[in-house]
Amino acid sequence: MAGAAVRRRPRHALKLWHRWFGLIAALWLALLAATGIAVTFYDELDSALNADWRTVPASDRVAPVDLAIKAAERALPGFAPNMIEMPGHAGDSLWMMGRAPIDGAPRPIQVFADPRDGSILGWRESGAIKFDRRHVMDIIYGLHIDLLAGPWMMWFFGLVSLLWVIDHGVAVALSFPKGMHWLRAFRTGGRPGSLKRLFDSHRAWGLWFLPVTLVLAVTGVTLAWPDDSREAVALVSPITGRLHEGMADIPETAPAIDVDAAIARVVGKSGEPVHSVRIFPDHGVYAVRTFDTRDRDDQGRLWHYVAMNDGRIVGTRHDNGTTAGDAFFAWQYPLHSGKAFGLAGRLLVFAGGVVTLWLCLSGIRLWLRRRRQLV
Repeated sequence: MAGAAVRRRPRHALKLWHRWFGLIAALWLALLAATGIAVTFYDELDSALNADWRTVPASDRVAPVDLAIKAAERALPGFAPNMIEMPGHAGDSLWMMGRAPIDGAPRPIQVFADPRDGSILGWRESGAIKFDRRHVMDIIYGLHIDLLAGPWMMWFFGLVSLLWVIDHGVAVALSFPKGMHWLRAFRTGGRPGSLKRLFDSHRAWGLWFLPVTLVLAVTGVTLAWPDDSREAVALVSPITGRLHEGMADIPETAPAIDVDAAIARVVGKSGEPVHSVRIFPDHGVYAVRTFDTRDRDDQGRLWHYVAMNDGRIVGTRHDNGTTAGDAFFAWQYPLHSGKAFGLAGRLLVFAGGVVTLWLCLSGIRLWLRRRRQLV
């Protein structure tokens, strides 16, 4: 009898962990799941809500990007772009992100321009709490990243994701009790509405989607804790990092060449379509990102660094890097978003969010129903 009690103690401890982690973390996991479901199709939903900003009539006419930058500076005096995303498809608008003084303080701004003539279609403040169609997807994205509360909440979400990774192992251990055929854990029994049906559904859905939710949990840790994750992975494999991360700061001066010249310099050399341009005035370079056969998603992962003073290409690097550690981090966003596997991957991540939401709700229902039985 004493030996049986000792053997039951580890399983009892795992049950306590799973129960209380689920109850305490359910709110945060449900929030991350619900917002993640929407963020999976961010561009499509934002384009549907703001078609007059995000889309234009398809045309072969393309104006210099500098016209759009100057138009944005006229519309928002003091606007300084730090990233420009080129139209991904015919009919897409030009998307510029940067900062501009609003009510006397610099704010993060998104500006949408017509690529045919550079005219401004509209702009919005990133993270602004405005419940209208212009800002709704931006708010949902902010809630998913850090609850619009800043770095400390992102750190907390990283902690929740780390504990969720651990809970996956606990859930697997609890799902296969000694003496039960393993296939039963993947099946649902009991009459509709019964406690057994609820328990079996909670366990079965969790197991069927465990590969998806585990990937979301692990990538949630690395995306929320990028520096700590890199230090941890560097213990196993070196991390080389993007080139601008190691560039020295220089005094900011007016660039001798504009964005269009930097793009022309890269396209003339590589011939590949441009995804976006990052602007680093503190390093004196434009980072022109082009598509490449090594890309793991649709973001254009080959970086070309063009000097602002003379147009030289001072370095190139693909996000895949050169080490196993670099490759590990190159997979993180593509896996978390599902874009690593195209539409099928995004649908799988969408389904993973729905299942996570169901697991949170069904776990609370299980606890409440069992608690009532004990009263």
